Amino acid sequence: MPRTLPFLYLLTLLIIGYTGGTVLYRLSGPGMAEAAAVFADGRTSLGGTGLPWRAAAAFAALHVLALFFASHSALRHAVMFLAGIRSVYFGLASAVLISQEGALKLYALWWFPGQLLLTVLYILFCMNLAPPFMLKRHFGRDRKAAAVRIAVISAFIAAGEMGLFYFLAN
Repeated sequence: MPRTLPFLYLLTLLIIGYTGGTVLYRLSGPGMAEAAAVFADGRTSLGGTGLPWRAAAAFAALHVLALFFASHSALRHAVMFLAGIRSVYFGLASAVLISQEGALKLYALWWFPGQLLLTVLYILFCMNLAPPFMLKRHFGRDRKAAAVRIAVISAFIAAGEMGLFYFLAN
């Protein structure tokens, strides 16, 4: 049972964040939610192709911000908050993409699998940088090395996800 605690924590954060993003979409209205989703990743708007540098910059910014927060003891608790923000964005952008006509194929083949995997990896990245107090004993001394490995895997998956988008969009 104790080994399932990190998995349950990750799953709970992912489910609550995704659901929170879809509720946020419903409460904010389509125009405001689409503006927020397109600001972070222009590919969620099917009207434009979205530049790859914007998605890469958002990816890198989240990882650098998590590293910055983890390196300062006063901001250490905000690292998992960033993971929650990433989960909420996943839900919000998913709702924006589903609401557009003709986007279901792109959502099913590109957005959902890629972003789900990237969100899970980002949560794991954040959990390795600053594990919550109840999970500290589940993460060994090589947490920093594990965080680097997860970041590298995430970068490769993000590059593949960007390539898949441009393949499907054209």
